[in-house]
Amino acid sequence: MWKKPVEPEAPGQETRSPEPALRATAATNTSTSPAPATSTKQTGTSIIGSSITLRGDISGQENLVVKGNIEGTLNFPSNDIQVEPEGRVKADLMAQKISVAGKVRGNLNGSERVVIQRSGEVEGNIVAPRVVLEDGCKFKGSVEMNVDSGAGSNLSKLGKPKEHSPAASTAKPGANAGSTRASGST
Repeated sequence: MWKKPVEPEAPGQETRSPEPALRATAATNTSTSPAPATSTKQTGTSIIGSSITLRGDISGQENLVVKGNIEGTLNFPSNDIQVEPEGRVKADLMAQKISVAGKVRGNLNGSERVVIQRSGEVEGNIVAPRVVLEDGCKFKGSVEMNVDSGAGSNLSKLGKPKEHSPAASTAKPGANAGSTRASGST
């Protein structure tokens, strides 16, 4: 660090070293509080590796790729969750976009879209404005497709996945207006 040479003292003048002023300036520029975010969506991606097992409630402000095992809840309302073919999830998922190529046991709530890929297996209920079940995927549960369904939508009213019963298929037309029910393999 460069230092200004100290001039000889004149009578009645005080000599100050420039270092304390530099330290004070550095201290005032350092802040422990986060800067206000202009957007809640981050561009970063976190990856849960194939040898990782997590249990608990997980939330964040970036995209999540799951290759390992997770039990609990995943809450990424402004971002995306992708479950890779080797991923195993026993949790409720809440995200903007959800893509499943692995196994998920739990409810999926996508504010924009939910996709179950060919290799994906889901046992749970889906709430999203757009749902894609690719040919060959396995799905057991119900689907509710509402334009106004968002990350704060009522997954609780759907409850646990129900077994398909013949009585459900004899319901009156229009009784489930705005929702679609599916069960079994596609």
